[in-house]
Amino acid sequence: MPGFHCVGWVKDAHGLRGEIYVKLSSKKADWLKKVKTFGLCLPVGGEFVEYKIKAARPHKEGLIVHLEGLSDRNQSEALRKQSVYIGEKLLASEPGEAIFLNQILGFSVVNESGVVLGEITGFGTNGPQDLLKVKGPQGESLIPLIDAFLRHIDFDLRTVTMELPPGLFDL
Repeated sequence: MPGFHCVGWVKDAHGLRGEIYVKLSSKKADWLKKVKTFGLCLPVGGEFVEYKIKAARPHKEGLIVHLEGLSDRNQSEALRKQSVYIGEKLLASEPGEAIFLNQILGFSVVNESGVVLGEITGFGTNGPQDLLKVKGPQGESLIPLIDAFLRHIDFDLRTVTMELPPGLFDL
């Protein structure tokens, strides 16, 4: 969806009053206080529908959300498996703030010599840290996004400069 970013999916109905349990892809919702609407859409060929959020709160690895227009469990059960979208502008940090990972999707990872190691194609986590999925000539690799490795992010050049331990990227 142009202008929107997928943040998770509707896992199930919650309770009897039309709430849904949204499983988050990143397990974090730093944007939660700013979001006013969710877009929902089936992953393949579904209609994109935007809903106003009446209430939302963290729950396990996701959110419990009450959307306007949903008043019973049957309505919320009908939304199962739909992807959940928020406006991309909610996932943009200000200079000096921590970045949102989607801001570096498609950036090149380079070493301190300027050699391109690959392109960031996605993200993962191993619990305590975020991982960059980087596709290079040898295939896809996971690189921990930690301060010890990160040297610089250049938004103009769309590069992430990292100093990686010898052999890490070759594993």
